[in-house]
Amino acid sequence: MVVLSVGDYPDTLLAQYIVASGSLEADLHSLTVNVARLADKAVREYRLASEYLSAFVETPGVESIEGHTFLLRAVDHVENSIDAIGRAEGFFSTSTFEAVTTLEQREVLKRVHEGVHAMRNSIQHADERIVKEKRVPEGEPLFPALTNDGIYFAGGECPIRCVGMTKSKERHVYEDQH
Repeated sequence: MVVLSVGDYPDTLLAQYIVASGSLEADLHSLTVNVARLADKAVREYRLASEYLSAFVETPGVESIEGHTFLLRAVDHVENSIDAIGRAEGFFSTSTFEAVTTLEQREVLKRVHEGVHAMRNSIQHADERIVKEKRVPEGEPLFPALTNDGIYFAGGECPIRCVGMTKSKERHVYEDQH
């Protein structure tokens, strides 16, 4: 069995909550644990994406199976990170969350999450768009494209800017292969 201690995850929200003194009523405790868990998952997935993207940059690129694999694994982890954030957003509309936040705070969170929300929907509904349009729009990636500037996906309203995704700024990760 894997043994974890708080020392293994000192920078997680969940660890900070668990070691904090005091307790919350059941509904608020459940909300806090779930949002913290999903936020921590998003961070872990983002870090894994960064590691695979850095490994990709050290390869000959998508021309090699190794490079292609690293790139696709980075994309997988970015999708997981975006999905975790989207799932955490679901808790923003619960009665428990509304009871402990103001309308103004919820509106700020909604604006902050617009880009991630649009990206998540674009990723989750890509198959429907492809079936409807009977093709991938020319020049559009079939999966999230990672560049030095951010993450882009076909049909996404705005790209998501990434900070520190890779240690190297030498190469764009996805370039149109047409």
